[in-house]
Amino acid sequence: MYPVAALPDSQQTVHIAPVDHPRFQQVQRLLSDEISGAVLRGWSPGGDTGELVITLDKATLSEIRANAPEQPVLALFTSSGAIDSILPNRKHFSAIYSDPPLPRQARLGQLIIPRAGTVAILASPEQAGDYSELRSRLRATGLESRVFVIPSQDQLIRNLARALSYGDFLLGTPDRAIYNRETVKPLLLTSYRRNRLVIGPSRAFVDAGAVASTYTSARAQILEAGELIRHWLEHGELRDARYPEAFSVAVNDQVARSMDLLVPSEEELHRILERQEVKP
Repeated sequence: MYPVAALPDSQQTVHIAPVDHPRFQQVQRLLSDEISGAVLRGWSPGGDTGELVITLDKATLSEIRANAPEQPVLALFTSSGAIDSILPNRKHFSAIYSDPPLPRQARLGQLIIPRAGTVAILASPEQAGDYSELRSRLRATGLESRVFVIPSQDQLIRNLARALSYGDFLLGTPDRAIYNRETVKPLLLTSYRRNRLVIGPSRAFVDAGAVASTYTSARAQILEAGELIRHWLEHGELRDARYPEAFSVAVNDQVARSMDLLVPSEEELHRILERQEVKP
């Protein structure tokens, strides 16, 4: 725990990094409106290691952790998987994850295909062992699952074919070795030709041709970060990293129709998912 300001009229400093990030000004503007008693500034190396830094990308988070491991950090716009890969020690750390929780994504798949009994998960070799807890949770909801390892991008289609033969739908994850700009087209085209539903890992994948996904807007992520920052300013401690509580649903109606899927409206899907939501 870090000491908070002793005087009620004193102002603490909260830093944002990097200053050249495309969302820097949006983060600074929204948080300035949300937070009183703090000055929001661009971060520069070598500053006070007791002051909170909001990081806006994975590279900046990695650099700060490497050079100032005791620096309090709140990460934005970074997925849970990326954070797990670079932060084995969560001391002095919090985050609003940028990716949706996978159990919610799986429930979305079940709402679109109520008869679904199996779900396929693609994984890079480095992340293949990360899904044990998820698979247990899916089993509890009536979904059997299997992880299919993609050793390299040139082996994507062969292993994707195995996954699509197994699963009633494909559950996209934030594994960037699998889901990226180079793989999005062949992955979605192959799934479409085999008439298999893809729950995309992000809204961008829905725009590219996945049937559906949940997502949280940048604005909502920033506002939820404001709650964590206020707690830091008042108590000198960071709450645990978490997924955003606010979310929306995106559906690619054109792809759904072409696959003869009767998909409820985005609003109806959101209403049902929100009702089912169980906070971890």
